[in-house]
Amino acid sequence: MFENENLNRGIEPLEPLAAEKGVGDGKRLSLRAYSLALTGFVLAGFLVMGACASLFASPAFLMAVLDHYLSVAILSTVASIVGIVMMGSGKKRQAVGLSLAGYAVFVLSFGFTTSTILLSYTAATISTAFLATAGIVVVFACLGVALPQVFEKIQGVLMGALLALVVVQVVMLFMGVSQTWIDFVVIVVFCGFIGYDFHKAMYDEPTLVNVVYNASELFLDIINVFVRVLSILGNRD
Repeated sequence: MFENENLNRGIEPLEPLAAEKGVGDGKRLSLRAYSLALTGFVLAGFLVMGACASLFASPAFLMAVLDHYLSVAILSTVASIVGIVMMGSGKKRQAVGLSLAGYAVFVLSFGFTTSTILLSYTAATISTAFLATAGIVVVFACLGVALPQVFEKIQGVLMGALLALVVVQVVMLFMGVSQTWIDFVVIVVFCGFIGYDFHKAMYDEPTLVNVVYNASELFLDIINVFVRVLSILGNRD
């Protein structure tokens, strides 16, 4: 996760907060347009992931990827990092073209790699996981707006918990221990990130560049929840 500076303010109207931050020469959007664009970019990420998953319906394509999986994984990881760097640079400069290009690179590379997970599950399980994730997102997005001070205070805790989870998962992987319980913990942690990042997005300067950057953070949060919900439902099938 790449987080912006901590927000140490109470709830105020969007416009004054955006002006106070002094960001951006980008063209300002209305709150409605900003919210719709944020939702659209996140959904676009899922559509790209679904499109990538459909490519694996071809046995020839699937075998080609499996034969060169390490190279594909490394290339996808590098491309994802490049996309994130491009979006970060675009946000600082309020450069729309650079931000959009970075988001495209990030979503295509990350979505392609993540889409391979879908191959292990049925269409019914994927649909159920998607609906469950959508419900979780709505709830915590609303909480992020309604309880901003709470999510600002727990941001550090969330980051610490995420780092701890990474270490625990690596250790348990080498030990060959079941990690089913970690799915629930990861969901809880990223629910917190969804609330924080949505609140942060709503109080950011309402420009297209910031929409793109905030959408990438929310997309990462939501994907982590979706994958873990999918894992839990798949284990019950």
